[in-house]
Amino acid sequence: MIKRLSYWIILIILSLLLVACGPSNMNLSENIMAPRNRILPITGKWVIEDYKLGSTPEIDEDMARAYVGKEALFHEKLVTIGEDICWEPSFQIKVADPNDYLIHRYKVAPEYLNIDQDEVQIVSVECEDQIFNEYIKLSENKLIIGIKGTFFIMEKVAEHIEPELIAEYYKDRKAGIKAADMGADEEPNSSILIGLKSLDLNRTEDGLANWQYRTIFIRRDFQGIASIYEMEDIFLPRKKGFSKVEVDRIKLGRKVNDRIVVSSLGQTSDLELEVNEVNNDRKDFNRHKDDRTLKNILYIGNDYISVEKTHYLGKGERVLELHMIDHLDKERPLKISDVSGEIGREAFMEGAKKAIRTKYVDQKSSSIDLKPNEENFGLFRRSGHWIFRGRLDIVEDNQYSYKDFNIKATPPKELVQYDELPISWNRIKIKIPEAVDAFISPHEDMLVALTHNAMLIYPIDEGEIAYAPEAEIELNSAERVIMSEWAIGKYALAWEEEFLDNKAYPLK
Repeated sequence: MIKRLSYWIILIILSLLLVACGPSNMNLSENIMAPRNRILPITGKWVIEDYKLGSTPEIDEDMARAYVGKEALFHEKLVTIGEDICWEPSFQIKVADPNDYLIHRYKVAPEYLNIDQDEVQIVSVECEDQIFNEYIKLSENKLIIGIKGTFFIMEKVAEHIEPELIAEYYKDRKAGIKAADMGADEEPNSSILIGLKSLDLNRTEDGLANWQYRTIFIRRDFQGIASIYEMEDIFLPRKKGFSKVEVDRIKLGRKVNDRIVVSSLGQTSDLELEVNEVNNDRKDFNRHKDDRTLKNILYIGNDYISVEKTHYLGKGERVLELHMIDHLDKERPLKISDVSGEIGREAFMEGAKKAIRTKYVDQKSSSIDLKPNEENFGLFRRSGHWIFRGRLDIVEDNQYSYKDFNIKATPPKELVQYDELPISWNRIKIKIPEAVDAFISPHEDMLVALTHNAMLIYPIDEGEIAYAPEAEIELNSAERVIMSEWAIGKYALAWEEEFLDNKAYPLK
């Protein structure tokens, strides 16, 4: 009897212990709440106290001075700087070597900004998965932000932000949303102008290469591909309108000279008058120093043009040059330091030295003439991006040859305004193995991929490339991209109208 009673007592005690240790009590993590207050890497009120122009500033001294005194707020509900606002911000922090970070991103050394730290915090503020701004955090009371190629030094003036001030921002936001809802919704549109170059196999005279150019216009809306048009020559969007760019070949006896003609559509530019004067006055052909030069365009953007010039009657020299479009008639090529500063010049020289060592290692000959020329560089496509490449002229035993080399410097935004691949090149190659080049719209809704013989247009949905292309455009043999310009929203339609007004014809 006693044994049976003891058995039941032990059984009851064990049952109580098991109930006490049940799932509701063992899973403690479900009862721990996340802290209500986030610890932000930057907080409070800040003011822009000073500035320093970068290596390639997009604004002048007067515009930079206008930023001084502007206020910035850092709060869990919003981040502001001047009139720009980021709602519901998220913060990302990384620790970086200031030398690597500043040289790669801004092409300046830390000493220029009086940074003597071995490591700095880089704080990125994001809104709706888009970068709002990036700050170099030097201390709890000092930040540096890069805006339009200029550095602004920010000082903390208060830790606390009044709730009334945050409420005022929200009030203005609601008023803005209401006003936007009252207006007509703007349809999402993305369009691209792609300039293409290929050898004209039907016009190769006297063994001289002749290039042909064309422009493809593609517009996509929320329903899919809306239109595809083509035009001869290059249709170039610029800040003050559109221009037509063509290469005019002038022949006089055995002499051949290419002239790049830039015509402002709707008006006659000074440059066009200069070129037309040359074309009409062929008797003065010899007065131009490059009157025996073939030219082919490697890249053209809003303000700059990269060309390769072939001196076909001499030793066959082939040199690279970068020019400002508005000063093209002056025949004064830019140095890489003119567009990328001292960092660009150093990268050019380092690439040239490496090319010399690679080609002529352990070889010393007085007959080899190797003189790196800082003007001998251009822009080329590689893995979906524009890159700098330099050229080394080699004269050995009175024979000319050349060697191209990569320049480890990123073309600045003033030269190439938009050159982003939100989907990495590796992912694009996995999806489209035959791709040799690619472009993605700023809206991230369209991918244009080039293979060796076709241009493929894919829709993108939430970062994923569609299974099959929406459209395909046949390419000429060895056709290459020399221009890529995007327009979004209402500008996409405006570009299409302008394109159609200038002898474009549909491909779809």
